[in-house]
Amino acid sequence: MLFVLVGASHHSRFIKNMYNQNTKLTLTNARELMVQKSYPEALQICNVMLTIPGAHADVHTLKALIHQQSGNIEDAGHSMEMALEENPDHPGMLYTAALINKKLENYDLAKKQVMKSAREAPDNPQIICQCALLLGSLRESQKALESLEKFTQKNKNHAQAWYLIGKFQADLHNNDAAIYAINKCLTLQPDHSKARNLLPKILSD
Repeated sequence: MLFVLVGASHHSRFIKNMYNQNTKLTLTNARELMVQKSYPEALQICNVMLTIPGAHADVHTLKALIHQQSGNIEDAGHSMEMALEENPDHPGMLYTAALINKKLENYDLAKKQVMKSAREAPDNPQIICQCALLLGSLRESQKALESLEKFTQKNKNHAQAWYLIGKFQADLHNNDAAIYAINKCLTLQPDHSKARNLLPKILSD
């Protein structure tokens, strides 16, 4: 492997030069190594990047994802703590931290982080929908519903948000509200397969 064949100090200088030239390129390289399951090599790039002065929240987050994917959940949690120390209000980082804390069974912290993530990005459909699903998995269907309903007050034409409202209303046995939301979803996106599958189940309940 490159990291074995090349001396550590030489390789560190090489990464630092890459970092100084193009930080995103270096992060991309580390992500590609993570996808290839070359975890030690991906972590080595991150660790060298952390020796260079500057903000490193993105690097800590990537380290967390590498640790998570390789099964080192406690290390992933530690990396996300460091990321949030630098950027405590970043919705994507808060969401990632919440996912990891759920795996660590830190459920109260996970709930706080995912709710803050949604508050920090109230008009971002991807964040809102992902946070709602995570809240639902944490047995907080009502909080998920509140976040989605607040989102759709301003963003009335987002089919996935309406589907999730229908899903959570059904979970709470509010079938009339669930049917209304699912129909809204299907009006906006008639081929939404999950909504099409859920509607007859609600109607037969």
